[in-house]
Amino acid sequence: MEDAGRFKTERWSIEVAGGRIAALHPAGTPAPTGRQFIDASRLLATPGFVNCHSHSPDNLARGIAGDLPLELWSLTSSAARERRSHQEIYISTMLGAIEMMRSGTTAVLDHVRISPDIDAGALDAVASAWRDSGMRAVIAPIVSDRSIIDTLPFDAGDLVGLDLASYGSRPPVPACEQMAIVDAFFRRWNGEAGARISVAIGPSGPQRCSDKLLVAAADFSRRHETLLHTHILETRLQREMGLKLYGRGMIAHLEGLGLLTPRTNLVHAIWLEPDDAARIAAADATIIHNPVSNARLGSGYCPLPDLLGRGIRVGLGTDSACCNDGANLLETMKWAALLHNLKSDDEEDWIGPQTALKLGTSSGADAIGLKTTGRLEAGYDADITFFRLDAPAFRPLNDAPRQLVLSENGSAIDRVMIAGRIVVSNGRATAIDEAAIWSEAQVFADRRRTEGAAARAAAHVLEAPIRGMRKRYAKLWAGGCACH
Repeated sequence: MEDAGRFKTERWSIEVAGGRIAALHPAGTPAPTGRQFIDASRLLATPGFVNCHSHSPDNLARGIAGDLPLELWSLTSSAARERRSHQEIYISTMLGAIEMMRSGTTAVLDHVRISPDIDAGALDAVASAWRDSGMRAVIAPIVSDRSIIDTLPFDAGDLVGLDLASYGSRPPVPACEQMAIVDAFFRRWNGEAGARISVAIGPSGPQRCSDKLLVAAADFSRRHETLLHTHILETRLQREMGLKLYGRGMIAHLEGLGLLTPRTNLVHAIWLEPDDAARIAAADATIIHNPVSNARLGSGYCPLPDLLGRGIRVGLGTDSACCNDGANLLETMKWAALLHNLKSDDEEDWIGPQTALKLGTSSGADAIGLKTTGRLEAGYDADITFFRLDAPAFRPLNDAPRQLVLSENGSAIDRVMIAGRIVVSNGRATAIDEAAIWSEAQVFADRRRTEGAAARAAAHVLEAPIRGMRKRYAKLWAGGCACH
């Protein structure tokens, strides 16, 4: 249980009714007559984990992208997403649901990126998969209206003579049409599946959106009282692009447009300006920290200790299975607990497992607007993960929260409950034919490898210009200069 921000281990009997935790009784209290009783005396119950940032269409692309920085990695990942069928998108979403539930995650924010253009049927496929899986999901369709070449700080000569029509300079769907699709999607799906499905808005990132689209997204968030979830300042080149576009930092620009509010999720937030943390704190906006993908792509360190020290709300995300190579929030919590030890030799600055567990449960739920999950308390949703104490991570049992975060990887999970329903038992998802999903996913992946050559070729036209741009900026940074 969480008490004053710290987790402690106590023995309780948990009464579940109507999908919620009805009460916590002292251990040994007899079960009410006629009610189902689960003997959890040898189990550790925790709140279901909350994954605050994922991209479901990328689950089919696990393992395809090499060890590359974001701007080069994205050429491979974006080509892999090109023109997926609705069934591919459904299966891709189901892959993520299986992995997340089997590692204890009960709620997710899905930042849905449909390539090349947002599509109503594709969004419905995503929502249908989350509904069918049994998970709790906030779906934030990605919108963007700048061509790829207009989102990176190229010089005038970088792109001369290149054929960019089929990828780099492909015109986007007009902003008004994209927002109309998301509005209609909100009307179809928000509050569905017993309120397990909710809909937000997901601008891809300020550098990928016109100000008109950003303002429209902010208006959507205000009108529907829902989240605005956006990538920001993930790489140093993105910081440079923001300065080039706006003549000031991206956070200041969003503030000027009215996009910094308590409903705003800022994903990554690595390359902040000196006064950005104060702006974020004043607006009561939220940071979504993705330590594994940040390390995988060499993007940098999110200044997590400073952000938490200022009282800024923070949640954790796994990010894409194509740049994390998994969707296990236990792994992400361990990285969050330990990564910042490398930035300071003062242990007072370290995050540690207690804080990491809070970020992966109650803080994560708050970050993505799920006010009734993420805690083992009466009145909260019965989203609960049960671990076997008879497992290597907990033998001997000395400090359950510490051992959960630093020792466990999901192999000790006995069962997972969402809204009072068992969705994982004996290591398997109960409502999904896992073997059928995996088989169909393999067919799609095999087909994509043979049929996706044209998309890969079109995207990789930009590889040489991006490498040249990176070298140019690296020289400037090494000399202590910045190209604004």
